[in-house]
Amino acid sequence: MSHDDLATLLRHDLARDEPHWLPDVAVPISTGRRVVRRRRAGGAAAAAALAVACVVSVPLLVDDDSAGRVLDPAEQALAAYDAQEMPSTLEDHARDVLGRSVADLGPATFTAGDGQGDPLRPELYDKASGMAVEFGDDEHSWSVDLSHARGEAEGDAERYCAEGLAEGFYFECTVDTTARGYVVISQVEALRPMGHDQHGRMWLLVPQSKLEQVEPSRLWFEQRVKVIKSETLVTYATERVRAPTLDAARSAFLTPEADLVEIGADPALVIPEPPTDDSGCGPWTQDDGVTYSC
Repeated sequence: MSHDDLATLLRHDLARDEPHWLPDVAVPISTGRRVVRRRRAGGAAAAAALAVACVVSVPLLVDDDSAGRVLDPAEQALAAYDAQEMPSTLEDHARDVLGRSVADLGPATFTAGDGQGDPLRPELYDKASGMAVEFGDDEHSWSVDLSHARGEAEGDAERYCAEGLAEGFYFECTVDTTARGYVVISQVEALRPMGHDQHGRMWLLVPQSKLEQVEPSRLWFEQRVKVIKSETLVTYATERVRAPTLDAARSAFLTPEADLVEIGADPALVIPEPPTDDSGCGPWTQDDGVTYSC
């Protein structure tokens, strides 16, 4: 179940007088070095983004099969896509922007995952459902995640923010659109750790009403930008910092939101849709025991 599906269920649960389904009123999410599955948001605008004319700042390519139609930059990137080059492409493009505000990002960690988020060997990168690069350490980190998941691109972005703000799950949440027509959701939220799973670090999303119940030394805050590039492709650019309060986190954040948006909207940071599994019902996975229902 996704991070945002859990958030939605929790919100509904909090509105009832029945006992809560979680012993601690917070939402478990697994971020680690794979993309967090988010609630469906911004799908209608994302669909429109596919047809929006783009502001083009790179040499144009022509689609020979479409009567000379000019390809936009993201389509150009996919036309020249090389999965083996993505570790360096993702790192270089992220580092170029983050380096404006961060003196020393340190080494990068790259991962590619299948339809279940399990890490792939390099020879299988062309089958990836997601790719990510991460900088920093546990105290202060940055990550850029590319994810092909229709559920992450669907839904009403404005409603997503309005509900999250009204119910105290986000300190900030805004919706915008880039010149290329990509939908952008920017938000700030609080987290606390809850161990690890097979994918990496596990976190709990902490609602504002529960902040005082969490030991300050166990609080992290993140500013995250989600850019919806198509009906299935989403890019996340995130900065996460350990801080005792929101004010302390704001002081510790180094990267301007505009830079996170620039990374997320970078047309070069795209991956093709992954192949389907043998049944044709779901994305390819290394685990032959995983099945999907059509």
